[in-house]
Amino acid sequence: MIKKLLTSSTGGRRSSRIGQILSRAESCASPRSGIKLLAITLFFFPVFWTALGVNPCLEIPKSTFPKFVEQELESNFGVGYAVTTADVNRDGKIDIVAINPTQAVWFESPAWKKHIMMDGRTKKDNVCIALNDIDGDGRIDVALGAEWMPTNTETGGSLQWLRQPENLQQAWSLFPIGSEPTLHRIRWGDFDGDGKKELLVAPLQGRGTKGPHWGEGRGVRLLLFRQPADPAKGPWSTEIIDETLHTLHNILVVNFDDDPADEIITASLEGIFLFDRGADGHWTKRQLGEGNSDEKGDPGAGEIKMGKFRSGKKYLATIEPWHGHQVVVYLAPEKPGDLWRQRILDSKLKQGHALWCADLDGDGDDELVVGWREASEMTGRPGIAVYDPQDENWGAGKKYLIDDGGMATEDLTVTDLNEDGYLDIVAVGRATHNVKIYLNQGAGN
Repeated sequence: MIKKLLTSSTGGRRSSRIGQILSRAESCASPRSGIKLLAITLFFFPVFWTALGVNPCLEIPKSTFPKFVEQELESNFGVGYAVTTADVNRDGKIDIVAINPTQAVWFESPAWKKHIMMDGRTKKDNVCIALNDIDGDGRIDVALGAEWMPTNTETGGSLQWLRQPENLQQAWSLFPIGSEPTLHRIRWGDFDGDGKKELLVAPLQGRGTKGPHWGEGRGVRLLLFRQPADPAKGPWSTEIIDETLHTLHNILVVNFDDDPADEIITASLEGIFLFDRGADGHWTKRQLGEGNSDEKGDPGAGEIKMGKFRSGKKYLATIEPWHGHQVVVYLAPEKPGDLWRQRILDSKLKQGHALWCADLDGDGDDELVVGWREASEMTGRPGIAVYDPQDENWGAGKKYLIDDGGMATEDLTVTDLNEDGYLDIVAVGRATHNVKIYLNQGAGN
């Protein structure tokens, strides 16, 4: 009966092969060979279902995690403070944009030839970048934060933008935007839903605060810069969103509630907060997560990203605390308005400093890409790892080491570099002073 069912459900070579296997099994089914038949049946049971393309388990199978092939684009880049991607020269290919203390550069796909946009025209150190067509000419421009002095809360923190020339062999023009001490992160977003992007600026510390007690004193001025009709001439108008948080290490621009406007999620000593601008221009602030609950390190969180499952449910991902040792995810609360539920995935990092959520294996669930800067308890080296959820509660998960010691990760991003349909990883190093790509070979390869 089993043979009839299986062979009628398949065709061609698979049907013939299954029939042969079953026939051999049936030939053993004498009164004295019951044990032998049982052993054969148990042995071949997975083969039958595999041949049918059916998983005998109730759980939907996940794809085999892909292999990544690394390529070092530069080994003497200096401290790679930030990296991102865009089609810089409008040839339809994704290029890489990165900064070190004195330079802004782009690596041209597919040969990854290095082009210098700017060198030595800002005060050290360059610390953050954000790409956008600022002047409306159809070409990508670069907003750039420089004069990075993390403990100087009185001066520094210059903000400017680089305009792409018509001829990419020429130098990029540089124009001032503003300044803010300890300026650390910048992002573009449409926060009022008018179709135009504003520049979000986050310093690391509040003005006049002093270490080691960074949680005391004035909070960080989370700022919004709006460009004028002529962004090269200025001035850019400034709006203060909030000044209650301390050591605001990273920010995320995301459409959190699916309305026309973007929202902001912050990671600071106080935890994880959502900022939403109403139609009246008033900003509301709501806490989503508490941050580090471990005895080790500072409170709060240092990095923040948002991922999703194939069902559409969202999760938040953090590294805790600031420059921390923990990989953490937050699951949406069962009751609206409650804090998101914290789940610690790992606590063996050292100087965790880079984070991304993306579906690397094509199973519909976003994996979590994590980079750290120093020798960790996990491997004894810096590197990059991917955490792969096996269910929507992150109750089960797998970890894959992508780089073991070759990347002291300062920043990373994920995109499809070579247009093969698979998402790749791009990273820049601090102590390793390098720029590397990790090409996704596809699930099962």
